[in-house]
Amino acid sequence: MNYRAFSRFVRAVPLTLVYEMEERQGFLQTTEGNVIHYGFIENFIDNLGKKFHIREIAFDRWGAGGIRKLGIPTVKDRIFQQAITQRLIPVYEPLFTENSYGYRPGRSAKDAIQKVKEYAEQGYTYAVALDLSRYFDTLNHEILLNILRRNVKDERVIQWIKRYLKSGVMENGIVMETEEGSPQGGNISPLLANVYLNEFDQEYEKRGVAFVRYADDIVLLAKSDRAARRLLESSTKNLEETLKLKVNQKKSRVVSVFAIRNFKFLGFTLGKNGKGVYVRVHGKSWKKMKSKLKELSSRRSCQSIRPSLKKIERYMRGWLNYYGIADMKKKIDDLNSWLYHRIRMCIWKQWKLPKTKKRNLMKLGILEYFAHQAANSRRKYWYVSGMGAVNRALTKERLINSGFYDLATAYQSVHVNC
Repeated sequence: MNYRAFSRFVRAVPLTLVYEMEERQGFLQTTEGNVIHYGFIENFIDNLGKKFHIREIAFDRWGAGGIRKLGIPTVKDRIFQQAITQRLIPVYEPLFTENSYGYRPGRSAKDAIQKVKEYAEQGYTYAVALDLSRYFDTLNHEILLNILRRNVKDERVIQWIKRYLKSGVMENGIVMETEEGSPQGGNISPLLANVYLNEFDQEYEKRGVAFVRYADDIVLLAKSDRAARRLLESSTKNLEETLKLKVNQKKSRVVSVFAIRNFKFLGFTLGKNGKGVYVRVHGKSWKKMKSKLKELSSRRSCQSIRPSLKKIERYMRGWLNYYGIADMKKKIDDLNSWLYHRIRMCIWKQWKLPKTKKRNLMKLGILEYFAHQAANSRRKYWYVSGMGAVNRALTKERLINSGFYDLATAYQSVHVNC
């Protein structure tokens, strides 16, 4: 690809579409108006030599320890990156292997774990779980640029990407130079990350190794423990010596794909029963979800029940859309019952006074004797909200009509479509 061709394909991108995509994602916060002119792209092309900095923020990695840094490019730079990415994807997509799933159109984490399941069904039950330490922060610029030069022939384009990689980050008003890594948060970063690790994919595909990769999450599969250990040794050597990445030796190991505590891939693990191999949610992922539900349905946060139900629905809709592929009907039924109980407990607390509780129970069809007994009970909220009178008053149907998101129904709907 030469410079003139590069200029043409950037100009040819429908910028109104790019702008709308960015606006939907909440990235465009500007007072310059909603019209993006082709002139500013011309300005970018004519001023590729200008250096810019990326604002960086850091946040805790929940449950994983450490922090993750996120780069926030400027509005114009983000749109320019999106325009380049949309044109580079058709160039690199045919070069990626079939077993690469992260940041690729039409592919998802569900496809990745399904592929692991297929391999397990074929007898590949030993997994080499590779953990790359701070992958996005440790990409070697020289290696990445040399890989890009194979398909992007114009050196000026390479130099723009080089300036992007070495643009430096601004944290708390202080600018720091970047000698390695690709800023997470930029539109082009996922593509560059895939291009870099595609070298690893191509090498192990040539060797006939069964593997699945989603971004920097890599799983190599073998039919025996001995073969898996050889793969761990060779893959670590390839990643560290050839690609100059750092493999976390403590977390990278050989495990059975059915080891629910030790094997975790994208929040999933595998199980096996009389019917065969199935996908299940990893224990840590389940624990994280339940902890969030406890927070959203706590007596303190449920000051008003309807907004709380909306938050629960929003969170669980997203969670089920991702994890719905897993077999967990019994667990979802139990979780659903537990959540109904939590919501009844919140409502019971909101009614506060015994006379209010008794009046509301009677309005919902409970006999006065049982309403009086429940309303004047000195037991704790959790116990009383599980009593028959409260259950008969606040039935599932009534709670659903009030906005409760029934997890069992939602799961059946998503699981069937997976």
